[in-house]
Amino acid sequence: MDVLQDTAEFSLVSVEKEDAEKYQCQYRALEPPMTSGKSDPVELLVTDHRYPPPSISLRKHVEMGTNITSCCWDKKYEVTFFLHKEGHSAPIQHQKPSAGGTATFTLFRVTPADSGTYRCSYRIRGCCLLSSPLGDSVKLEVMPTPAPP
Repeated sequence: MDVLQDTAEFSLVSVEKEDAEKYQCQYRALEPPMTSGKSDPVELLVTDHRYPPPSISLRKHVEMGTNITSCCWDKKYEVTFFLHKEGHSAPIQHQKPSAGGTATFTLFRVTPADSGTYRCSYRIRGCCLLSSPLGDSVKLEVMPTPAPP
């Protein structure tokens, strides 16, 4: 523990699927004697490569202001799909699939800020914090609306 910074760093070496859970921090001071409350929980999500990555479809070039849909699918139906955008640490959307195993995500009134690389993953519902690997990436380009003639 770095006493000057009041921080501690903990390392998990050779992370296994059993390490996928919620973690919290708490500290104990000697002078004056006290114990802190617990921190907000942090989830450690572990990628399990036994699960095959899902597939994704997305129109690659769209005009600004349109609504677009992206579909993620896999053969497993008891999952929750997650839509990831490169540059974001957390998924931007999540959804349960339809009876056919496909989840449809909608991006409304897209702008150039929505341009980027998208991928899907999934987690088995009712299970733990195990995730599939990210699927193939698809790059979206939002083009400005052409000026009227």
